[in-house]
Amino acid sequence: MTGLGSDLEPAGVRVIGRRAWIRDNLASLAYLTDPVADQLVRSTGLTREVARRMLGLQLGAVFGYLSTRVLGQYEVFLPGGREPGRLTLVGPNLVHLERTLLPETDVSPPEFRMGIALHEIAHRLQFEGVGWMRPTLRSLLDDYLADARVDPERMRATVERAGEMLRSPQRLFDSKQLLELVLTSAQRTVLERAQNLMALLEGHGNAVMDWGAKVVAIEDGIDLDPSRVRRVLNERRKRPTDKAMRKAMGLSMKAEQYRIGERFILSVADTHGQDMFNRVWEDADHVPTAAELEEPEDWVARVSGQSR
Repeated sequence: MTGLGSDLEPAGVRVIGRRAWIRDNLASLAYLTDPVADQLVRSTGLTREVARRMLGLQLGAVFGYLSTRVLGQYEVFLPGGREPGRLTLVGPNLVHLERTLLPETDVSPPEFRMGIALHEIAHRLQFEGVGWMRPTLRSLLDDYLADARVDPERMRATVERAGEMLRSPQRLFDSKQLLELVLTSAQRTVLERAQNLMALLEGHGNAVMDWGAKVVAIEDGIDLDPSRVRRVLNERRKRPTDKAMRKAMGLSMKAEQYRIGERFILSVADTHGQDMFNRVWEDADHVPTAAELEEPEDWVARVSGQSR
């Protein structure tokens, strides 16, 4: 169906709570943040304890928000850099959405869960079936964490403002103040650099839902309509509070990534076949540019070595 991971073992999945999701993600990144903390000590004069707390605050605030939103995740980086990753579903978030949004739709819980699972399994295939994918994401993450230390004065101000906010707990509910505290403009630049890759990965996750729907219907007896599942997710993203938080965190493009990436992938696959699209996994240089995402035929011409 995807041309990836034919030699992988069948996927396993675990269902966890929000606190466990935060804890596991922070543990997975600890081996990356410790070296960054050491460099912060050298470049800013902060003590190692303060540097580690600052990084913990930054990551903890972001994960604290995401823990209430994430439905499923393929955990690429595990503690100690273990491989392969693991497929995780955040149970409370799935149940909450099924109870609050699904009753207003024609989507059943089994259909919705299968759609989410197929999307995350696509990420497993990407990272375990494509040799360059994990190192590329690791490089982006290294750059993101490195950007946290480029401005020593901001780092000191961040620690001071964190203390002020902790003395006034009600301010922790002000999303604008909280997210201004933990994200730097440099980090936003790194996130922008990742947009093309994320559009490919997220769009592919959605495309796999389409490609896998017939298989699910035959083998599992679930009437999966990916368009219905996506409508539920889109309605969730439209909620005003969620939109404001995602925009402040630099995540407002994520929904657009799904749309742009999926449109690119389906255009290439429908016009030239899935084998042509699968050439994207051959080399990191085959990741489409922003312009190629809008003009898939330009990507086909570049990768195939043909003039358009």
